[in-house]
Amino acid sequence: MFTQNLKVNYLLKITALFWIITKIISYKLWLSNRLFPLIPVADFFDNCPNWLHLSLYILGMCSMFFVFLFPSNRIIIGFTIGIELLSCLLDINRWQPYQYHFILIFCFAFFFRKQKSFLNYFVFLLIVIYANSGLHKLNGGFLFYVWENLILKQLLGFKSDQISNTFIHYLGLSLGLFEFIGALGLLFFKNKKMVAALLIAMHLFILVLLSPLGVNHNSVVLPWNFAMIIFLLVLYFTNETTSFKFKELIDGYQIVFFILIGVLPLLNFFGLYDNYLSFNLYSGNLQKMYICVENRGEASQFEPYFSKNKTVVDCSNAILLSNWSVNELNVFPYPEKRVYLKIMQKWKAQNPTIAAKFYLVNYPYHKKNCVQIDE
Repeated sequence: MFTQNLKVNYLLKITALFWIITKIISYKLWLSNRLFPLIPVADFFDNCPNWLHLSLYILGMCSMFFVFLFPSNRIIIGFTIGIELLSCLLDINRWQPYQYHFILIFCFAFFFRKQKSFLNYFVFLLIVIYANSGLHKLNGGFLFYVWENLILKQLLGFKSDQISNTFIHYLGLSLGLFEFIGALGLLFFKNKKMVAALLIAMHLFILVLLSPLGVNHNSVVLPWNFAMIIFLLVLYFTNETTSFKFKELIDGYQIVFFILIGVLPLLNFFGLYDNYLSFNLYSGNLQKMYICVENRGEASQFEPYFSKNKTVVDCSNAILLSNWSVNELNVFPYPEKRVYLKIMQKWKAQNPTIAAKFYLVNYPYHKKNCVQIDE
């Protein structure tokens, strides 16, 4: 019999387990002895020693392990939240979407004393993630870079003439619509088990797509997708389907979380809120940054990160920031202009002998959309 208490405990155990796995996969993200620069939230944290980063990394995973063993212990949950928030203050690139999701889950467990409030917000957060992720995929960047390149070409082996078919091209929009309708289904549909089953099928497809069986790309999100599958199973395939009540979201101080999760991400559609905090996932149209090195011989340590293919910038020695980040840290960089500018400043300070130019490229990724930046 899956009582509310048992459901909450299982959900926290699942979160803790797969959170640990993501941190193991992306371990270099949590350390400072690396090439990719750390971008602290404030200059005050700029010169923290590596032992502090390492200590926070180990403490965070140990506390998650204890949450896995004792999911009802709010003290351990609160300690984990504090450790992870401090660690993320030391480098904004650690604010990955799955990291934000898991922190929010632990916050629900820490701040909400009623189990029904935890479950209500847990479901609401799933709805928000699916809705925002789906809507952000309804653009040409997703069609070209994710649908055509990753799915049709690399995964399914389609030829260029097949992809050029108008129907095939725009069929990719159905993926974003599917995700958005899944969110509506969890919100309004009576048969939520069917909706959850379809969303589980979507996550299974993502697991195949990004795994070595598919394109072998961005492996750090694989545990997140595994966790999402188990979340849906616990919520909708146990003895009693978890209910959702909108009015309870704004009960008392809980309205703070409603604004944080339900309102602020909508501002991202107007460019007023960060992409990762709005669950803008695999949309294919986020701003990119290129580093064009003029004296490549002085940059031998960056040799593995130079682009092997032609780029949109007029440069033969280009480093695409996202490729560098994925190859070294196993995550994408935090996709905001202010972070890119900080990375440029750090590059110049750390590599004074390497002459380089820096470019931001907006979607669509053409030369005319390349803008050289400087301090």
